[in-house]
Amino acid sequence: MSSQNIIEVFKVCDIVINTIPYNIIPEEAVSADYVPYILDIASFPYGIDSKVIEKYKSKVKYNLYLGIPSKYAPKEASEILLKTLKKVTDVK
Repeated sequence: MSSQNIIEVFKVCDIVINTIPYNIIPEEAVSADYVPYILDIASFPYGIDSKVIEKYKSKVKYNLYLGIPSKYAPKEASEILLKTLKKVTDVK
């Protein structure tokens, strides 16, 4: 997705969840008239530069929740794997 597409997406969304560990959200997206709530769950360097968030902190609703994928995905993945193995091996 290009930066221009992100700017367009920001115009029509109420919430944006970023999972990309790359500064993909451009400053133009958060300096617009309307900025959706941004939930960033990506690892460093996150989805948006911290300097940009600091610059627009009075208008941007932004939360960084590090580790959500790494805390919960392995557990969920292991449960799926266990269910699949039980089916394949016919273990009860």
